[in-house]
Amino acid sequence: MNTSALPALLAGVLLMASTLFGAQRAHADPIFIADLDIVSFDGTEIDANLFVPDTPAPAGGYPTVLFTNSWVLDKHQYLLQAKALAENGYLVMSYSTRGFGASGGTVDVTGPATIADGKVLIDWLEANYPVGKLGAAGISYGAGTSLVLAAQDPRIDAVAALSGWSDIVEGLYPNETVNLVWGSLLTLTAFNLDTSVDVIWSNLRSGTDIDSVYNFAAPRSALSYVDNLNANGTAVLMSNNFADYLFKPNSMTQLYSLLDGPKKLLLNPGTHAVGETLGGNEGHIWATSFRWFDHYLKGDANGIDSEPKVDMAVRISNKIEQFDDFPVTDKRTRYYLHPRLSYFNNASMKTGTYNGWGWNNDFHGGADTKAGTGIPVISDALEGFGIPVYTDMNGINGYHAIEYNSPVHWSTFKIRGTPTLEMWIKPSKPEVQLQVHLYDTNPLGWGRLITHAPITLHDAAVGQAQKISLELFTTSYDVPPGHVVTLAIDTEGLIYQKPRDTWYEIEVPYRSNRQSVLTIPHL
Repeated sequence: MNTSALPALLAGVLLMASTLFGAQRAHADPIFIADLDIVSFDGTEIDANLFVPDTPAPAGGYPTVLFTNSWVLDKHQYLLQAKALAENGYLVMSYSTRGFGASGGTVDVTGPATIADGKVLIDWLEANYPVGKLGAAGISYGAGTSLVLAAQDPRIDAVAALSGWSDIVEGLYPNETVNLVWGSLLTLTAFNLDTSVDVIWSNLRSGTDIDSVYNFAAPRSALSYVDNLNANGTAVLMSNNFADYLFKPNSMTQLYSLLDGPKKLLLNPGTHAVGETLGGNEGHIWATSFRWFDHYLKGDANGIDSEPKVDMAVRISNKIEQFDDFPVTDKRTRYYLHPRLSYFNNASMKTGTYNGWGWNNDFHGGADTKAGTGIPVISDALEGFGIPVYTDMNGINGYHAIEYNSPVHWSTFKIRGTPTLEMWIKPSKPEVQLQVHLYDTNPLGWGRLITHAPITLHDAAVGQAQKISLELFTTSYDVPPGHVVTLAIDTEGLIYQKPRDTWYEIEVPYRSNRQSVLTIPHL
């Protein structure tokens, strides 16, 4: 469509009746321009749509929001949100990133071309409309792209990054473990991938030229641009989900901690993008995002700048708690790992160090156990509706796993934050994988998953004692009175790619000078 024919375009039809939207927002019907083909820097056409408020622009120009699509979706994704914002006086453009929808080009995963497209769209808006303060928003791919675009374009005043990433490597290669399920979903569902993306995924799968993966990821990750975001003074809202095993909360909490401008962090139940997609405009995530833009783009004195900066839902109950900052607590319990007697017994973890005789336990690869994260994607999504992943802890095979039980908690143990594990092991082969799970176990032996994390060693010192250190995925969970916390470790997980040779032994040495420690943050 010819973008210069603006008078004709302004006769576009309305999207929906205004009764679909929240009563608290203004109800002036915006003008909807359904199709815009905007030529980017290299001649590629970017497909977009536009809502224009049916009110005169304020003195400083319209507050403006640029919506970026999620993976495989297009410019139609945010019609509900865009119309609601436009009814409240915003100029709103939604577009299909290159390679998706009707846009030309290939998907470069927030590469230089995609970022240049975003800048061209902002140029176009400024050339055709009175643009005031500018916001960028999106879910998933749109969130990560919005953050990088904001870092590289100081015209963006505020961001709402929902289910996004700040570190691509953490998403697809957590603790050097290939995220097979999510990586495959991404690469198989995008039909216009740039050839460089296929090469990177192939390198990751095969374990070759891993440096190329890091070099590819760095310029596409907001953690590389913290100084830019701080210098720009960008107001950044981030929302991530506890059971999102693609873009875990960990790197976003790291980004949050490094930002020194206006910021807010939402941590929610469920898996990738589900809360944002199903919650609707009146749900906590979108309602907070609207308030964020109302304050930082429109200048509304709605108090969001003086509220607690962290909203954290408790898993299963979905109760929302607010905290002044992240980490939300400085209280920690350190559990020291103590040995088991045989494959048929559980080990223990205690608040006191292990000071007994030198002892060794072992467990073996070659088979998965009942310790796990449930059915990939499905179980993660159900958790957002209060349905946890259950496991029969008594059915976990002690030859292929090891379990450590804490003492009984006689009052509610409120875990809030990022547990860490430091553990001494002796691997029998140079490439080994550990799947580390944390459970809430009731007196009958049924466990509910609290969190987990994988770790893969690719060049381990065979037969030598070495310490591994890892963060489990950030969580918020209440362990009920009478239950114990169980650390269950095996060698396979349905989400992750296995080592080439899975027949290996993991020996766990217990020595007074080699303490293995699980650290849990809690209220």
